[in-house]
Amino acid sequence: MSYLNELEAHLHALPRDERDETMAYYDEYFTDANLSNSAARKQFGTPKQFARRLIADFYMDADDESEIKPKQQLRMIWVVILGLLASPVILPVALIMVALLVSALAVVLSIAVTIVSIVVAIIIIAVVSIVTGVAVVFNSLSGGIFFMGVGIAALGVLLLIGPLMISFMRACFNGLINLIKAIGRRFIKKGANYEA
Repeated sequence: MSYLNELEAHLHALPRDERDETMAYYDEYFTDANLSNSAARKQFGTPKQFARRLIADFYMDADDESEIKPKQQLRMIWVVILGLLASPVILPVALIMVALLVSALAVVLSIAVTIVSIVVAIIIIAVVSIVTGVAVVFNSLSGGIFFMGVGIAALGVLLLIGPLMISFMRACFNGLINLIKAIGRRFIKKGANYEA
C-alpha cells in the first residue's frame, strides 16, 4: 500500500470535501517533489502520524473560522491530543502537554458540575420552601409566609446569578478550547515539516 493510500485511510475524521482536497494537494505535492514512500516517511512520519497532524490542523483552523458545535469542539480536543502524541516532539514533552490538557479539562468539567449542582440545590430549596410554606400557612401565617418568602427569594437569586454562572461556564470552556488550540499550534504545527 502506498503512503498516500495509507494516509487517505487515516483521514476518515475529516469531512469528505476536505479529505478530497487534502489528498489532491498531497498527490500533486508528491508527484512534483518525486517523493518515494520511504522519503515521505522521513519527511512526514508514518501516514497515521501525519493524518493525525492534518486532522488536528483542520479542526484548529475550522474553530477559528466560525463557531463550531460543542460536539466538534470535543472532537477537536481529542484530535489535538492524538496529534500531540503523533507529533515529532520529544515524547515526555508530549505526555506533559497531554497531562496538562486532561487536567484542564477535568477542572472545567468540575466547574460545570459544581455550577449545575448549585442550580439544582437552589431549585430544590425553592420548591421545598414554597411547598412547606403553603402547608404551614394554615397553622402559622407568619411561618408560612416566611417559608414561601425563602422559596421566592431562592428563585430570585437563581434568576440573578444563573446567567452569570452560565457565562462563567462558557468562559471556562472557551478558555480551555483556546489553551488546547495554542498548545496544538505550538507543538503540532511547529513540529511538522509539511506544507499545508
